[in-house]
Amino acid sequence: MDPSIDLSLRDLRLILEVAEKQSFTVAAEAVHMSQSALSRAVNEAERRVGARLFERTTRSVEPTAVGRELVRLGSAMVEHYERGLRELVLFRDGLGGIVRIAALPSIAATMLPAIVAELRVTSPDIVLDIADTLAHVATEQLLTSRVDFAITVDEGLPDELALTPLTKDRFHAVFRDDHPFHGRDQVTWADLAEQPIVSFGEASSLRALTDETFSRLRLAPAQAAEAQNIAVIAGLVAAGLGVAAAPAMVLPLMSFAGLSSAELVEPTVDRDLVLAYVPGRSISPAAQHVATTLRTSLA
Repeated sequence: MDPSIDLSLRDLRLILEVAEKQSFTVAAEAVHMSQSALSRAVNEAERRVGARLFERTTRSVEPTAVGRELVRLGSAMVEHYERGLRELVLFRDGLGGIVRIAALPSIAATMLPAIVAELRVTSPDIVLDIADTLAHVATEQLLTSRVDFAITVDEGLPDELALTPLTKDRFHAVFRDDHPFHGRDQVTWADLAEQPIVSFGEASSLRALTDETFSRLRLAPAQAAEAQNIAVIAGLVAAGLGVAAAPAMVLPLMSFAGLSSAELVEPTVDRDLVLAYVPGRSISPAAQHVATTLRTSLA
């Protein structure tokens, strides 16, 4: 770019006004300037550009070739500037911006879509960037500032994080329709332990909860298979390899396999879902607005 071309936003707006009105007199009235002051401003802009921008006659003002190109580029620059200011105002007021959330896959698939849809109506300029991942990865992303907050379980969170409780998610037994459990509303953990278990991988927060429950009850079920992905767990159960334990929010992700479920009791076991964040870290007004929406929606 030629360093001698140094036009301000005000210069561009005055030039665009003259080009639109095709009259210095009418343009001057529109921008609340005297005609002579507007003419001097345009003359100075022409000096900085190094070319005439308008052909002036007694009847009209027409942009030159350079003027037309400047009007084309200047219109885009002014619009970009004004759009940026509008976005800044929305960001300042918590109504716009990108909010990054790390969430467990079951939460990202079942809980968040309705909240995203709600925000699309109430705050259409807020964009949610959702990373569905395992609990320990969500914690890492939160600590390294890659996300604004994480929706996860409250077990094993490091001391650097604070949390706000969101909701509870009760465990259920999952089985085929031809399994002896079919038709029951409840299944005990002891009954479950007598069946081959299709379990989540050791990195899963669900595996930690089921293992802890079996250990507390001094039960040692036989493990039939292990997988990390929810859909794979459902497929293995549907194939008749065993039964599984999964929270209620996970069950919709298994529906494709045509499985049945029953509440696990004696005892009932819930995973506590929380909104985790780094206390004292500054977050955007939009992120604060999303956090409030989450707490309200899941209260």
